[in-house]
Amino acid sequence: MTTTPLKHRCVRGHVIKQWAVRIILLLSPVTLSLPAHAETWRVGVYAGQWADTRLPHLPYNTATGRLSFDDSYLYSLIVSRHLIDTNIFFPGTTIGLRDAQLEWEGTASTHDGLQNHAELTLGIMLRSRDINVGSFGNINFGWANGFSYALDKPDYEYGRTRERGLDTVQFQYYMGFEAEYAHASWERFSVFARLHHRSGIYGVISPSKTGSNILGVGARLHLGKR
Repeated sequence: MTTTPLKHRCVRGHVIKQWAVRIILLLSPVTLSLPAHAETWRVGVYAGQWADTRLPHLPYNTATGRLSFDDSYLYSLIVSRHLIDTNIFFPGTTIGLRDAQLEWEGTASTHDGLQNHAELTLGIMLRSRDINVGSFGNINFGWANGFSYALDKPDYEYGRTRERGLDTVQFQYYMGFEAEYAHASWERFSVFARLHHRSGIYGVISPSKTGSNILGVGARLHLGKR
């Protein structure tokens, strides 16, 4: 297995971080021009573990108790902000989401265990309105889509040759699923369960099975109007 010299990895990581800062600065004018009533920043922390399953098989493996986990872990800082409220329905029907939200979301993560590298994601999350469950609180569901970039080649994901750690892919499609809960007495705090998914979109970016599925939980602080 051929490895990239440490010096070259550090240089590449430094360049990626510089570009990440530039992207954030470019997005700043858009963020600052949002309507005054829009929710301000939300900051969350997340910890998850590698789920040994393909995404289509996840619901079945979970329901039947066949889901297993590997010793690969993800720790993330998640930053997001409300963009717009919207209604989304299937054409000609009333099936869909009313009063849904679109959010800008970025994550900075580090992997530990069977692979050790940093990862950045940028995407848009569609979030349902809060579902009130009385004195118990509120629940909502989110679905994020965007892109993921690993600052070094992942050591545990399958590569283009379908072997772990060989010719792995740094740039991938990113998708996140989330269920968020807030108790009725919590004004600016919530907890959530989340799936962090990387993939090649069945050959669009990279071959099938070259990604990962991470399952975990987190907590979020709401810094402005909810």
